[in-house]
Amino acid sequence: MSRNSELIIGLAMLGAGIGYLFMTMQLPRRGAVDATFFPYALGTAMVGLGLLQVIVTLRRTGFLPSTASERLQPRQILTVMATLGLVACFIAALRPLGFPVAAALFLFAQFCLLAPATQKPRLFLYVVLAVVAAVLIFVTFRYGFRLMLPGGPLTPYLP
Repeated sequence: MSRNSELIIGLAMLGAGIGYLFMTMQLPRRGAVDATFFPYALGTAMVGLGLLQVIVTLRRTGFLPSTASERLQPRQILTVMATLGLVACFIAALRPLGFPVAAALFLFAQFCLLAPATQKPRLFLYVVLAVVAAVLIFVTFRYGFRLMLPGGPLTPYLP
């Protein structure tokens, strides 16, 4: 990627983060951890990453990577594209399947995608990790933080 495009991406991320924080400030606050906590965290992360991208880009000399090992390989590009596709599928599945099921499926697929090519995938371990992580996240947010994540078809069975 050229320095100009990296700078544009950094500025766009910075602008989007500032805009997101501004919109979040319009939401009513009800305490330290409420419905605005995570939008503030996301907006702050966007601003921080945008600033970091701009600073790193401005510090560079502007030369493209000279060695092949520094350039993205086609497999890495496909992995990034597949990850973006999985995120889109997760978002689409969130409401009909509910968070626990959609998150478990997303995590399992992501584990399979990111497993080293030289290693045989340990599917049973990935399933267990995905289910445990999805349930822990769901319980923490729904009952700990009292933030309603969609339960999907599990809603009638939830306390």
